[in-house]
Amino acid sequence: MGETKPMSAHTMEGSAGPPPPAKDGVGRLPVFAGLVLAVTMVLNGPAKAQTDERLRAIGEAYWEAYLQRNPTFATRIGDDRFNASLPDLSVDARRQWEGRLGEFQGTLWRIDRSRLSKEDGLNLELLERSVASEQLKVAAEDPYALLEPLSGPHLGLPLVSVYQPFRDLADYQAYVARLRAFPEQARQVINTLRSGMTIGHTTPRVVVEKVIPQLRAQLVADVTRSELYRAPAMKAKFLSDAQQTEVMADLAEVILGNVMPAYWRLLAFVEDEYLPYCRETIGFGALPNGDRRYRALASHHTTLRVDPLEIHEIGLKEVERIRKEMEGIQARIGFAGSLPQFLDHMRNDPRHRAMSAEQLMQQYGAVLERTKPLMSRLFETLPKADCMVKEMEWFRASSAPMAYYDPPPEDGSRSAYFYINTSAPQERTLFSAEALTYHEALPGHHIQFARVREMNNLPAFRRYARITAYEEGWALYAEGLGKEIGGYQDPDQEFGRLNFEMWRACRLVVDTGIHLKGWTRDRALGYLMDHTAFTPYEVETEVDRYICWPAQALGYKMGELAFREMRRKAEQTLGDAFDLRAFHEALLSAGPMPLDLLERRMNQWIARQKQE
Repeated sequence: MGETKPMSAHTMEGSAGPPPPAKDGVGRLPVFAGLVLAVTMVLNGPAKAQTDERLRAIGEAYWEAYLQRNPTFATRIGDDRFNASLPDLSVDARRQWEGRLGEFQGTLWRIDRSRLSKEDGLNLELLERSVASEQLKVAAEDPYALLEPLSGPHLGLPLVSVYQPFRDLADYQAYVARLRAFPEQARQVINTLRSGMTIGHTTPRVVVEKVIPQLRAQLVADVTRSELYRAPAMKAKFLSDAQQTEVMADLAEVILGNVMPAYWRLLAFVEDEYLPYCRETIGFGALPNGDRRYRALASHHTTLRVDPLEIHEIGLKEVERIRKEMEGIQARIGFAGSLPQFLDHMRNDPRHRAMSAEQLMQQYGAVLERTKPLMSRLFETLPKADCMVKEMEWFRASSAPMAYYDPPPEDGSRSAYFYINTSAPQERTLFSAEALTYHEALPGHHIQFARVREMNNLPAFRRYARITAYEEGWALYAEGLGKEIGGYQDPDQEFGRLNFEMWRACRLVVDTGIHLKGWTRDRALGYLMDHTAFTPYEVETEVDRYICWPAQALGYKMGELAFREMRRKAEQTLGDAFDLRAFHEALLSAGPMPLDLLERRMNQWIARQKQE
């Protein structure tokens, strides 16, 4: 839920480093070198007069470097300057990025904080935390785990056609150039995985086995059946006849002549060379320094200094608390029997299973539309961008979560998407419709993401920051807000809310169990089956996600607990003067930030409200 891989600001998109200073493929020179020069000039200027300007220049240089490292992310947010490039997934590029992060860190340390305005003091603190968090993530993540079934580059390429603009001839030429870069990216993936093989450092076999059918799905002999061809072909009508002839011929040639052979090479490498060497273990702890690196990732995703073993215990306590609430809804529904029997009943009752993809889309769409007019009850400021349901692309749906949110681009060229996974609809339950909509769309991710994208007063590194505990903690907290706008009147849907809350509590137990306590995949599957009403299909997808993205799942419940505690403190301190809309305004108006900084901000807000 909001399950796209965080990019640290999650992914967040790939593990590429920035390209060397050169043309970006569409005839425009990258501006990073100019920004570095600007930073240097500012650093040499009068310190007192130019401290704020110095910080702004450094922030812009950092963001520019980040976009060059993640060019497809730049496309997703509406920055067209990198539309001809793919991320560099080589080991050298990763090392270059680590070095550049160290340079930014050193530059930030030299800024005199006493000369900054209050707002720029916060900007400096957040930029330092962003750089440090990116350093931690790069150092702790597995550099040899490039092929996985949730966000690997073999899926990233066809997804490009979802976000790439197709407005004129230059857009098509950039897209063709991007496709032409795929063989080199595939070579980088193979070389990186081979490097891991030489030191016995490979991806879990169960993960790679799910990649193979995804690779096969991209292999077509008829170019018109390729996802890479369909989207641009449908929009080519906006070009002149001559331009259509030119770009579609180029597109067919690059797909059949460059992209398909690269996919074949990837498939052959994975099946014949890599899979036999893949490890049978699934936990991060099985890797060199895995325990220490997992702890670092837990800190990255929760923004808290807390031992993951303590998180495991928090999860166990939350599971017990929610079990009691589930027993209450069981009595309300009138089911006689044990709680495990009740969960099995909710899981298997045909009334709770979808019959078709159309039914899923209709149900979620109906919840979203009736929720939209109610948002003013909860918020003082609403985003201008709309949110609409969208069916998840078939080529990634089989291994994807049940839904996720995709923010609108800054240029306003499209709405935000509330993606629904409609694959295997009979394996998907309907009692989660309200909780899932409240989490992914309104009042969850859309309110937070779309609104901050419209805050042009904030620097870009703050508008686009991806902090798992903040964004997912907010969205999980938002599931509970559904009650405050009249949701969950149907006891089945209230059960769905509790089932979702139990799921996030189980994540604390299962993720730490897999990566620190040596749990097997079967034990993890069994734990989720014993405590939730998810189907075996949904549970398997979830557990494999925890294997692919160590510690990311910890940010949800830990973030939600922090949001709930901040609200409890505000209500207790302010009493009848507590204003929910004003409280939410204070939570969201400065954009994403680590939980400790958010708590400090909210304590200051509570103190001001009490004075007034």
